[in-house]
Amino acid sequence: MGQSENDRFVRDSRGRIGREGWAATILAKQKDGTYKNSIEHYLQAHNVDTGGFSTRPRGPEGVKPHVCSTGNMVRSLAKFGFGGDERVVEAMDWLVSVQLPDGGWNCFTEDGAKHGSFQATIEPLWALAIMLQLHPTVKGWEDAVAKGSEFLLRHRIYKSKRNDSPVLLEFLTIHYPMHYRYDFLHGLRVLSELGTKYDPRMADAVNLLLQKRRSDGKWVLEGVYRGWRQSVGIHGGKAVSRPEEREAFAEGWGDGHTLQLEEAGKPSKWITLQALLTLKRLGILEGLS
Repeated sequence: MGQSENDRFVRDSRGRIGREGWAATILAKQKDGTYKNSIEHYLQAHNVDTGGFSTRPRGPEGVKPHVCSTGNMVRSLAKFGFGGDERVVEAMDWLVSVQLPDGGWNCFTEDGAKHGSFQATIEPLWALAIMLQLHPTVKGWEDAVAKGSEFLLRHRIYKSKRNDSPVLLEFLTIHYPMHYRYDFLHGLRVLSELGTKYDPRMADAVNLLLQKRRSDGKWVLEGVYRGWRQSVGIHGGKAVSRPEEREAFAEGWGDGHTLQLEEAGKPSKWITLQALLTLKRLGILEGLS
């Protein structure tokens, strides 16, 4: 909201995080023992010696790094103050090393994928947005940002290069939490966090965002992913895709499989904040009435 970190309201709000509201609810579910030191526990269980983080914990069968998981966790760990940890830096380096020639990333290159995926590309770019702030001179990272950003811009944030249509209709719906998924606002948000200036190829996505703005200036939480209903690993050998991975509901509250912080179909503090921040960084907010 543009207030100083020393502002009394800001200090009071920060002090309440973890004691009430969403964060308190999440922390109340944390397990005892090793889970109290959750970051170190995660790094020990999921760090891959060759770089990157795995979706499965270490075991006798070994683990492999995963693009989406690594991107999400590098960013999260950096946000928690671990951006200088050697394991986190190596994970970022690994992500840069597996970037595809078209500038994107894909989780399924072992299965023959050669083209970048919106969903796999956004995670490394989001991680780079914070890691470059902490390590502005690391060789190769700026180049990876330029190529990855161009990948999204070349596709006009959410469109196919073949026929100008949305790659997936779900990309037109605004979601939270994102998990490892993608939508047009998330694409704009990450690009703007990277410092990308407004580009005409963003026009369709920006116009869509403005069309979704309510008369009271707020945005609605349009979709919440239900979460998996089956207690089965997400990747067993070859890629496994289950229908419920993409199931989202547009109204109300979900069930026990759903991580949900706000009611779907209603004005959302989180979505409104992200929309305004994105428009502000792109230099568009000032022109809104």
